[in-house]
Amino acid sequence: MLSAVVMLTYRNIVAVVDKLFLIWQILFPLVYIFVAGYAYSSLINEDQIVIGGKIISYNVFLALGMIGFNVMNSSTVAGSIIWNDKRNGMLHQILVMPYSKLQYIASTLLTIIVMGLASAAIILIAGLPIIAGTVTFDITSTLYLTFALIMGSIFFGSIAIIISTRLRSNEGFTVIINTVFLFFAFASSTFYPPHGLPEPMQYAFYINPLTYIADIIREGMFSAVDTFTNIKILVLGVISGIAFLIATLSMYKMRI
Repeated sequence: MLSAVVMLTYRNIVAVVDKLFLIWQILFPLVYIFVAGYAYSSLINEDQIVIGGKIISYNVFLALGMIGFNVMNSSTVAGSIIWNDKRNGMLHQILVMPYSKLQYIASTLLTIIVMGLASAAIILIAGLPIIAGTVTFDITSTLYLTFALIMGSIFFGSIAIIISTRLRSNEGFTVIINTVFLFFAFASSTFYPPHGLPEPMQYAFYINPLTYIADIIREGMFSAVDTFTNIKILVLGVISGIAFLIATLSMYKMRI
């Protein structure tokens, strides 16, 4: 099974994923970090950005948050892969070969995981002038970062798969997925801290999986892991597993 998943993942990366999209996935967060980061820093009270007892500059806060955002953004690829394969008749051909729907889903999510890990590495390297001296690079921080990226890829990739299997048009998928992910993006701690926001918005922040992803990354990188961080890890793992199960069932019920 593993070799089949790897082969399908290789196919996705080489032949299915649009190369311009990959370039955009790298350039967009970098532009946002270096342009919006400096532009918005003058509007945000940085004394309110405290992680593990440390006051964090907004640029650093945003740079780490964009890693989680990029994972979510990359997850649209999951739906695009399914739609392209359905439109071109490739999905039917794959499934009459020695590949199962479960292997197909696993390869789609693995594609997103690979893209997420690669983009995270690029963001961290390019953002070194900003984050150097403020974050901790060790085994623990790497494990928390990797866990957040993998679970985030599984959750948002599963959401994209569920939506793509339920809708009959690619245009409808694009509208729905962009609307859903827009809510996830701006009702989270990706771009700004929740402190000082109206109470209903804070509730929205803390039921948003993207907030958990961004917080786990930041708390791991700042060596600020506590009991609440581990609770977020547990919750993120559970909801990612549930989303994957629902995506698998949706894929099995989908008419090809």
